Amino acid sequence: MKNPYKILNLKQNANNSEIVRAMAPALRARKYSQREITDAQTVLRKPASRLAADFTFPILDRGNIQQLTTAFKSKPVDLESIDENKYNSLNKV
Repeated sequence: MKNPYKILNLKQNANNSEIVRAMAPALRARKYSQREITDAQTVLRKPASRLAADFTFPILDRGNIQQLTTAFKSKPVDLESIDENKYNSLNKV
């Protein structure tokens, strides 16, 4: 399923009347088939399927997202210096 918000060119906070009004411009644009537009409208008009669409296709403003940084610096690990038997309780010393 494609993103119904993009098909109808709507924001996630659109109400039912905006969803109904968005169908005509979407049909005129002919970017998507009539079936895709009708399915998108059906999904957004049902509360349960709209909630599923909200979680499946979140609309994010990508302009304000900043890269996460960490305060911890990792140290390189020398695999040759690791003792495989250090915590092996089955080995007799």
